[in-house]
Amino acid sequence: MNNKAHDLSAYAFSKDEPLLLDANIWLYLFPAPSDPNLAPAPAYSAAFKQILTTGAKLTIDPIVISEYLSSYCRIEFRVLFQKKYGAFKPFRKSPDFATVGHNAAFFAQQILKLCSRHDYPFTKIDIAQMLLSVESGTMDANDGLLIESCRHNGWKLVTHDADCTLGGIEVLTTNPDLIAACP
Repeated sequence: MNNKAHDLSAYAFSKDEPLLLDANIWLYLFPAPSDPNLAPAPAYSAAFKQILTTGAKLTIDPIVISEYLSSYCRIEFRVLFQKKYGAFKPFRKSPDFATVGHNAAFFAQQILKLCSRHDYPFTKIDIAQMLLSVESGTMDANDGLLIESCRHNGWKLVTHDADCTLGGIEVLTTNPDLIAACP
């Protein structure tokens, strides 16, 4: 079943509306300093202000915070340190990682303060459907798990990920390709 996408720039949030922000959105709101892909950030920042003003309920799960931390550190690695270390693990064990790791953890703490934490309902999701989606290449595993979690908990997913088209949930985005794919 297709997701239903709403254009975030025209969306009216409501008090207590349950939302899960994807890691890519948190990376626009709390970006790695060297990230070259921040063009969508102003639209998501404006929506985030509305979310906070209206009192919508932000939730976070372990997949999102893990993806945020990993992506933040890997962005900094690719832009600043890949030539020096060649691979991520040697960089992570180096003195150069200390500042990157500290900053990523600091921002993750700020994100956690804004959200209620939710345990992942792994035993309750439709794992067979998620695995079929992975097998067919229609979505990656983490996206499938997030969509299943949103469906299970009645959350709307705020994402910029163009391939979050399946799952039968509501998606809020400024990505025109996602909006077109999920009328």
